[in-house]
Amino acid sequence: MSGARAAGAGIDAGGDPTGRALARLEAAVERLADAAARPRPEAVAGEGVSRAAVAAIADRLDETIARLRAALGEDQ
Repeated sequence: MSGARAAGAGIDAGGDPTGRALARLEAAVERLADAAARPRPEAVAGEGVSRAAVAAIADRLDETIARLRAALGEDQ
């Protein structure tokens, strides 16, 4: 991914606080996608991220998206 895209180039933020927030969110999601796509070394027994930790992160992300939708007035 290019640095321009990671910086939120897909959104013209200008002086709009909502646009800037959306640009930051887009950039964060792109960084997460990049990190998830990177090859992982073989896990050693007992190491790595547990399924419970992944589920907790997913729940937080879902809650954040729901708050954003509510703030933007979008139906879920």
